[in-house]
Amino acid sequence: MKIITSKPSYVIEQALNIGQHNWDSPDHLGIGQLSMDKLFKTVAIECNETLVLPQSNKPLNVEQLQFNDPLMQGRMITGEQLLNRRIFNDGLLVMHKGEVVHESYRNGMTPTDRHVIHSCTKSLCAMQIAIAIEQGLIDASAQLTLYLPEFLQHHAWHGVTVQHVLDMQAGIEYDEDYTNPNAHYWSYARAAGYYPVKPGEQAIGARAWALQNLHTRAHPPGSCFSYNSCLANVLGMVLEQVYQKDLTEIFEHLLYQHIGAEASGYFNTDPQGFAITEGQLNLRLRDFARVAFLMINNGKTLSEEQLLPKAFIQDLVKPDDFYKQAYQAITPDRLFTKAQYKNQFWVLNPEQQQFAMLGIHGQFAWFDLSKDLMIVGMGSYPVQDGELLMRSLDTLWQTIATELTE
Repeated sequence: MKIITSKPSYVIEQALNIGQHNWDSPDHLGIGQLSMDKLFKTVAIECNETLVLPQSNKPLNVEQLQFNDPLMQGRMITGEQLLNRRIFNDGLLVMHKGEVVHESYRNGMTPTDRHVIHSCTKSLCAMQIAIAIEQGLIDASAQLTLYLPEFLQHHAWHGVTVQHVLDMQAGIEYDEDYTNPNAHYWSYARAAGYYPVKPGEQAIGARAWALQNLHTRAHPPGSCFSYNSCLANVLGMVLEQVYQKDLTEIFEHLLYQHIGAEASGYFNTDPQGFAITEGQLNLRLRDFARVAFLMINNGKTLSEEQLLPKAFIQDLVKPDDFYKQAYQAITPDRLFTKAQYKNQFWVLNPEQQQFAMLGIHGQFAWFDLSKDLMIVGMGSYPVQDGELLMRSLDTLWQTIATELTE
């Protein structure tokens, strides 16, 4: 590991007044998401020998494909228009049958830039939980408080298992509505260092915020899906407890040094030095593809090292009526009506073995196991999320899948 930023300047571009207070405004996202090391304490998770991404001799020109317009029904647009005007994509990489068939960059991003992958970081955290389970260090069916006894002070955590946390079924009261300025998320984000604190607040960090604020039960554990970014930080705390190491060191040795990355990844931490595992890993596009490749290759790296348990992936995509009902219980998903959420992954179409890592502003790694297809993207969508963004992404994924398998 190597410290990249010990004392952040909180300034990204002084001439344009871009900094901690406005890095994620729509007109600043293009540079903001490439510059998180200026806003956070940042540690490099370093790589070993680079493994080459195999290149196909039959490239796919995504920009020239024709797509149904997700915004204007009945009209067609080109891939270039879809990527630039609907998804606001910064980088796109497509792997089919183990080979790269497309790689492109836009909106100023280059192959050597590190882009924050936001909540896709959660899925990488879950990969390491799976490794720890296989090593016998974690029991997914055990209560979370077995590993983090400090949460015993809150009755809401009694009966919550590690698996409940992995599946966002902890039942803890929490609001992540990005359009609600009073949602828990914004208080957490300021405490973790995403934004300047308000008068009377302190940047107490992700661990302290979780312990002080995740204390009320809203639903019985294991009864329904309720998205809560802070639960991924709790999983990071579990990893630190069982390995007795800093989370950045765990990510480096357990995962990143095995994938054949071409450059170090940048992990942003809160002011106290805890790696923000719910969403602050920054990677080059090709290195994001290298780690995502594990999910399309039965848990094996590009060098065929079995890094993840094969069963982790098989269990993830298994259709499950309970998980489907839990997913739709609170906020029905009109687009993905048969979806499941499991192990920090969005299983969007389990019958088709299609699932994804998803992060705000258009970060994703989408997989179709039946077609041996992976599509990885980084973006600067103007708002955090929304149905139009998801419709646009699904249009991209399904059209590429059809094009490659016809």
